[in-house]
Amino acid sequence: MMRAFVTLAVLAAAALSGPATAQQQPSAARKAQSTASASRPTWNELTPAQREALAPLEPEWNKLDRDRKRKWLEVAPKYHQLSPEGKQRMHARMAEFIKLTPEQRWTTRENFQRAYELPADRREALVEQYKALPPDKKKELKEQAQKKPAPERRQKSDPSR
Repeated sequence: MMRAFVTLAVLAAAALSGPATAQQQPSAARKAQSTASASRPTWNELTPAQREALAPLEPEWNKLDRDRKRKWLEVAPKYHQLSPEGKQRMHARMAEFIKLTPEQRWTTRENFQRAYELPADRREALVEQYKALPPDKKKELKEQAQKKPAPERRQKSDPSR
């Protein structure tokens, strides 16, 4: 149960940390974002425990805006409650997320939001069902998910709406 919670917490923070693509932001917004990138705390201002928990984010940390940092800092204390395997899994997921393109991050956020709308027992049942799949089926599902285009992102982020 704690593992599922931490996984969801990581996904939630991750869902909120993806930047918009440059082509969707006007020049002034990009400049504001780069100014916000210097928001505090900087990586060097984090406590050793926070740096340990958020280690996969170090290369991008100082580029994140204040809200994204706040969300990740909410996840950091949970890291220290995990088993060694849980810590390794959390870091692996963070490292995977940081490598995603903005479109893939958006899809991840959408999937997380949809999953979180499900009742907890249904969510847990789906996680267990997925865990029971053979590795080749998991790989196939992952590949299918990566091939799907992001659903109607342009319409949702249109500033004229």
